[in-house]
Amino acid sequence: MIRTARFGTAARAFGVAAILGMALAFLDKVALQGTLMLAAVAATAIAADISSRLPDWWVVVVEAALTSLVIGLVLPQGVVLLPYLVVPALLAGHLSGAFRVFVVMSVEVLALLAVLLVAGMLEESADLAEIVGPWLLTALGVGLVSARLRVLRGGAPTESDESYEAARRLLSQLRTVARRLSSGLDTVTMSSHLLASVHQHLDDTHAAVFVRTDGGILAPLGFRGTSAREALKPEGYLIDKCWTEMEPAYDIQASGLANRRHRIVLPLRVGSRMIGVVVLDRPSAPVPKAVHDLMREVDEHALRLDAALAFDEIRSIATMEERHRLAREIHDGVAQEIASLGYVVDDLTANATSDTQRKKLNALRGELTRVVSELRLSIFDLRTEVSAGLGSALSDYVREVGARSGLTVHLTLDVAPVRLRGEVETELFRIAQEAITNARKHSSATNLWVDCRIQPPMAQISVRDDGSGLGVGREDSYGIKIMRERADRIGARLDISENAFVGIAPGTSVTVTVGAEEPALA
Repeated sequence: MIRTARFGTAARAFGVAAILGMALAFLDKVALQGTLMLAAVAATAIAADISSRLPDWWVVVVEAALTSLVIGLVLPQGVVLLPYLVVPALLAGHLSGAFRVFVVMSVEVLALLAVLLVAGMLEESADLAEIVGPWLLTALGVGLVSARLRVLRGGAPTESDESYEAARRLLSQLRTVARRLSSGLDTVTMSSHLLASVHQHLDDTHAAVFVRTDGGILAPLGFRGTSAREALKPEGYLIDKCWTEMEPAYDIQASGLANRRHRIVLPLRVGSRMIGVVVLDRPSAPVPKAVHDLMREVDEHALRLDAALAFDEIRSIATMEERHRLAREIHDGVAQEIASLGYVVDDLTANATSDTQRKKLNALRGELTRVVSELRLSIFDLRTEVSAGLGSALSDYVREVGARSGLTVHLTLDVAPVRLRGEVETELFRIAQEAITNARKHSSATNLWVDCRIQPPMAQISVRDDGSGLGVGREDSYGIKIMRERADRIGARLDISENAFVGIAPGTSVTVTVGAEEPALA
């Protein structure tokens, strides 16, 4: 619970305990009954505060009204309940300030008058006023003091604090729920389950799942069956019809006894919105009832897939925050300490007593400069984002590497205005980043060629150098393994090989392709 909820719980608990103690001391049956009703009101208010279903302010207003109604019902016998009138006013001042205190007091007075009017006790109002009046004035005073204290301490928790607290609760719930989910929150796994379910009902020859990206295009998430990547595209009038009507659409795509094919498009809908489609081919027309029955399962898969896509976005944000944190730690820690060592070496070099010492110290200074340069490039690697698009991020990164490393960089971009899914763009960029880093650190190359072509749902990035080639891999080297894991995560193909450049040393070529199978870049 946040601070306001804890404060409210403590105030209500104390109020109920106080009047319960007095009711037991006087053994007043009517007061005990009223105390139980007030305890129910307080418990309901505490539950509403904890669940955050209603704004705290509205909870206090409703509590004030119910409290006054309960007290009015037991008057004049239940005078021991009157101290609880202070609690709503106290909470109103703590949460919202003096104006809300007056509102709460008005609600309490009106509720008490309403009970007296209904019960026909207006004739006794003068006597009751002598009993109730001091407690109403006490409630008003306590509320105003609470409001003043709120101003002195800088106000109640801000809306930003409340938002962070709400986010913390949601993330805690997400962590608990994610551990219980049968399929986890992996989008690729979920798309495979969806395609398997569709195949079980419709016996398709090949199928694909496409989801809508931030750029408004339908990007591939999973394929099933041979030649599915080439045969199934997220385009055509069936896609448009399905998306507009949010209902299955199908038609004959190819006729003839030997090559008849029926195309079916199933909507991935979550409530009143579409998140994607399933496109499949089968040799015969589908049975409408089978498609109708299948849609119940497809809707369930769509809901799970939508949750997984949202989780991917949260994970990407968290990953980027962690990369920025690591960059700050490196910059403020190791990089600064190594740079300070350089000044020590400079001082030793100036006071060297022989040319041999001076030569060794200059070599050490050069190595320290190289390490600091590598650390700065690592910091740049960690801080580089793909928020502006894969082409823009890759272009900025390659130019920065060329400026800092001494490599001559040749960049070719062919980028469509629409974008791939965020997860795909991030993984492709990290693969290219790893390939460029390997070329810079290990290849002894002088030239680097980076070619990037993005035509969603297809994309291809090629990184080539004129260095010493692949060489013998070390057992503790994980660069290639990590690149392959990233490629597998988004269903991409990764090709790594040596290229013989005419007249110069052999180099290394790394090409990653996602989406439809296309000819390799020249």
